[in-house]
Order: sequence, then C-alpha cells, then structure tokens
Amino acid sequence: MFKSLLSLVVVLVIVTSCGKKKENSSTTSETATVTPTLEFLWETDSLLTTCESVLYDKNTQTIYVANINDGPWVKDNNGFISTINTKGEITQLKWVEGLSAPKGMGLYDGKLYVNDIDDIVEIDIDKGIISNRYTIEDNPQLNDLTVDLNGIVYSSGSNSNKIHKLENGVITVAATNPEGKRLNGLLWQEEGIYYADFAKAVFGLVSHKDQTFKAYIEDLNDADGIIRLDNGDFIVSGWKGALFYVDAKTWTKTKLLDTTEQSIHAADIDYIAATQTLLIPTFFHNRVMAYKLKF
Repeated sequence: MFKSLLSLVVVLVIVTSCGKKKENSSTTSETATVTPTLEFLWETDSLLTTCESVLYDKNTQTIYVANINDGPWVKDNNGFISTINTKGEITQLKWVEGLSAPKGMGLYDGKLYVNDIDDIVEIDIDKGIISNRYTIEDNPQLNDLTVDLNGIVYSSGSNSNKIHKLENGVITVAATNPEGKRLNGLLWQEEGIYYADFAKAVFGLVSHKDQTFKAYIEDLNDADGIIRLDNGDFIVSGWKGALFYVDAKTWTKTKLLDTTEQSIHAADIDYIAATQTLLIPTFFHNRVMAYKLKF
C-alpha cells in the first residue's frame, strides 16, 4: 500500500512539473521579439552611378533610382533618374536628365518629386519631363523627401537642419531642429515624421502637434534611409553600409547587414511590401541591391 501511494505521488509530481514547463515555454514565445534575416536576391548592372535613392511605385511596379553621377553637392547638371524593374533589370538608364545631385524622392498624383541640392523638382511621370522646380534659398542641401496623404511634400535640409514643406506651390518651414547636425532621412506617418540625423547618429520622431524632435535611438551611426514594415517596426540604413532593424515597441536596434568593409554603401532605401523585398542604393558601388526580408 505504501509503495502504491509513493508511486502515485511521484506520478503527480512529474505531471505537475511537465505542465509548468509547458506553460512557461508558451509565455516566453509570446513575449519574444522576432528579428528578421536578409537573403540576397539580385543586383543591377553597375551603370547607376552614385545611386543615392530608390523608390518603388506599386501602381506601375517601377523602381525609380536617383543617380548623383558625381559630387553629391555639386551643381554639374549631369545627374539623372533611372527606371528598373523588380528583377533588377534597367529599363531606362536616363529616363529623366537635367538634374545635378538627385537624392530623396516621393510620389503623388502622377508626379515624382526629387530633391536636387536646393530645388524640389517635380517630374510629370507620364511625359517623363521636369514640370516644375521649387527653389529653397540659403543652401539647405536637400536630402531626403517624404509626401503625406494630401500631397504635401516634406524635404530635409542637411545643412539647414530644417524640414522644408512644399504645399500648393509654396515653400515654408515645417520644423527646425536647433540641436541637429545633418538632418537626413524622413518618413511621414500619422503620428509624426520619423527622421534620421546622419552626423548625430539619431533616429526619432518629429511631432505633428508641436514640431518638436524626439530622439528614440541615439547610437545609429550614419543614419540615412527609413522604411516602415507592416508590423509597425522599421529598417534604417547606415550610409557606410549597415542596415538596422528597429523595434517600435522597445526602440532598440539590431544589425541585419553590414557591408562597410566591402565599401558597399546603404543610402536611401525602399521596401516592396508585397514581396518583402528591401531595395538598397549602394552609392559609390553604382548598383541597386535587393534582399528578401525573412521572419
């Protein structure tokens, strides 16, 4: 009888112990952060000279590429916009010319907006021609560009450390960062404009309410391009060649890729959500590279 009771107790202890382990395992998996990996897909030919920015148009499945083609702040009139397809094939090398150092781009209502040193350039997509230029005085060194749902264009001034706004053909200042060093990446969202400061290594948010700059990450070196994923998290590029995954719940970063030693830069990136494809303009490497984002 004693042996039977002892056996029953042992069985109950084992069952109870197993049940607790299973419960703890489930809780851990629910709170764990899943970091994606990158799988190389393709790269273009090396004709995209000093490519600084890429932008995907989901309506036409066209990828626009801004090619500086020389010094990044030199008015030499030899910069151009290329088009490539989602296989990495160059469809039109010099789709639009007459630019000097084209950088950040945005789309709205049949127009492609491009930063060009001190001009926001408007391109008629159907005609493939420059339809307007909006000049900003005092050498702002325009870098990245983002467009809101109403077609208002926001442009970062790396020299002015201001976010310049183009609305109904009129240029104004949307926000100024007195503590900024080299304002770069911008991404408009409902809660504000996410920004990257290249020299200050900062990723943060500019409030729509009071236009204040709030830093979320302060050690993201050479911060450049910003994209947001469907889960609300971000990928931010570091111009020298690093790519960082940013968790929007904890505001922590994880390095996904670093091609700094190969001198392959990572400038103003974009993302094709339908195929989870990350597009990377490699600047002096003169190519666009594509990676599959895998969770």
